[in-house]
Amino acid sequence: MKIRGTRGGILLTLEHTDTVEEVEIKVKNNSELLATKISLQIDQKIQWPIIEKLISCIKEQGGEIKELKPAIGAKIVKGESVILERTIRSGSVIESNGNIVILGDVNAGAELVAADDIIVVGALRGLAHAGANGNEAATIWAKPILSPQLRIADAVAQADGKVAEGGDAEVAFLSRGQIAIRPWK
Repeated sequence: MKIRGTRGGILLTLEHTDTVEEVEIKVKNNSELLATKISLQIDQKIQWPIIEKLISCIKEQGGEIKELKPAIGAKIVKGESVILERTIRSGSVIESNGNIVILGDVNAGAELVAADDIIVVGALRGLAHAGANGNEAATIWAKPILSPQLRIADAVAQADGKVAEGGDAEVAFLSRGQIAIRPWK
């Protein structure tokens, strides 16, 4: 993990080689820096427990995540990201011309619509539509995905009614025109 000061606060860059232990040590040694506005730059291959640990540490220190960016060379964010540090209640509709990042749960009856990716650091029980502008490379990440319906670009997937066990992080993506879900590792 790299820590760099910027005009708007601190930029934390997580790389796929980082471990939870390394992140914990780095956070302990630099905890005073986390009590500000934080931008996260994340390699697409980052392990989910590392992201969870870092977000938890930032919150403990009184910091606020204001932006989530892909690592250099990763998929480019086209629009503005919407980042909300709360549970999204039933009946709420959150829209973005970029990414949506929810640091909490998304309850049944809520709806997320993003031109790019949707990332939920909690359970996704509401409807999620990533790639709403036709972006077939968009993904939906959550821990876990319990949504009755997912949409990516023009593809739609309905839940089979079974309740998932375990609550592990998952990512939904398009594969041959259909939505596939796999564990996030």
